[in-house]
Amino acid sequence: MTQKLLTVKEVSEFFGMKPARIYDLCRRDKNFPVVLIGERQYRFSETALLNWIEHGGNRQSEVRRDEN
Repeated sequence: MTQKLLTVKEVSEFFGMKPARIYDLCRRDKNFPVVLIGERQYRFSETALLNWIEHGGNRQSEVRRDEN
């Protein structure tokens, strides 16, 4: 099964956020499902994004940070 990887622009439209917020999530949230291609190109699996949302999104990573 081949899956197209989404760009930052496509993910920002998917979430209804500005691209800058997506870049922020990539940098700050260790659990955000991002694939780094080269040094500066981010790509995203739609399936992984939906799974991330189903498991609480960035709330879970915030809880883990508080626990440590």
